[in-house]
Amino acid sequence: MAEGDRIQFRAPLTEKRVANGELATITKISDYELTVKLDSGREVNFEQQRFRHLDHGYAVTSHSSQGTTVDRVLINADTRESEMLLNDRMGYVAVSRAREDAIIYTNSIEELRSALDRRVDKETALEATRETAKQRHELKDDQNPYDVENRETFEKDQGYEADMTDELNNDRAAEAIETEEMEFSLL
Repeated sequence: MAEGDRIQFRAPLTEKRVANGELATITKISDYELTVKLDSGREVNFEQQRFRHLDHGYAVTSHSSQGTTVDRVLINADTRESEMLLNDRMGYVAVSRAREDAIIYTNSIEELRSALDRRVDKETALEATRETAKQRHELKDDQNPYDVENRETFEKDQGYEADMTDELNNDRAAEAIETEEMEFSLL
């Protein structure tokens, strides 16, 4: 890490009153000590060797961003993910963090609306991980979903043919975006 880098605390630094998940910018690095400026404006220093629970803080999950607002949000929405990971809740939380701009990156614009229309009850992260692993295991070994030549066959085999005339699937995603009164691009 270097001075100016964004970091995220991955565990609480209790003696300095820094919470798990808090974001900061490194302002000074010495031989033994790191000085950071928290997003709250408070400056904190600590010994690098005594506290190593740091990660880069340039990107965070929608879960850890709950309760915060930022100028710009970039959202990775892979429609092949399990409904437990990509659904109406995730879409709403991610888009609603943005003050000015939310950009969604997706593998399929056609499938995105129906993926964001999926309603799910709260599940544990472990259940979501198991479901995603199960879906990936079910893919045919000889078909890579990232291979453009096999993409059409893969989509048909997995039942991902999108029906863009289905207005019902498009309504909730559009309502969530309109509610937040922001523009975003589907890339």
